[in-house]
Amino acid sequence: MVQTLAPEVRARFAQRLKTLRTRRGFDRARYFAQSLGIEENRYTRYERAEVEPSLTLIHKMCETLRVSPNELLGFPDLRPHGSAVLDLAEGAAPEILRHGETGAKGAHLVSLLAWGLAAEAVANRHGRSVKSKPAGDPLAVLRETSALFSSLQAEPFETVAAILGEAALKDIGAEHKTRLAQLIEAYTESLSHASLPRAR
Repeated sequence: MVQTLAPEVRARFAQRLKTLRTRRGFDRARYFAQSLGIEENRYTRYERAEVEPSLTLIHKMCETLRVSPNELLGFPDLRPHGSAVLDLAEGAAPEILRHGETGAKGAHLVSLLAWGLAAEAVANRHGRSVKSKPAGDPLAVLRETSALFSSLQAEPFETVAAILGEAALKDIGAEHKTRLAQLIEAYTESLSHASLPRAR
């Protein structure tokens, strides 16, 4: 059974790998292979589904492509939205910020963290987790999240202070408080780094 599945699994992995590589701006396999620290011939064998990469190389691919192992391997990502944003903050964010990315990457990271923070705050306002389905009009929750996101973009620190002062968020559980605090910390830290002039 496993033997007959192997070629099909490798073929799907090869297609996903190529798609993710090109989406992330590596137009040529050669450049992606260089970023992984391997020879182009070795890498192209993965995209042709001839061989499977090692666990260490899969880890490096995920880091370089800024994707979860589930996304690279084709499994559904079952984490709540807030967790995915926190993973980004812990994974790609430090690398982007360490290199002083103040351009599109830095702005995109700040926006992702702002949306994650807005989604978490709105979910907690309504006494639910981000992963649970909202009761009533789902567009109302998106509108509320969007409004908070816009406020975070326009007046970030003032909006964070307002979120912290909300009465509804004072009675949420410890796990939700921790996640909200982590998102606020990641967001404000990304703002601080994104506003610093880039070293030349």
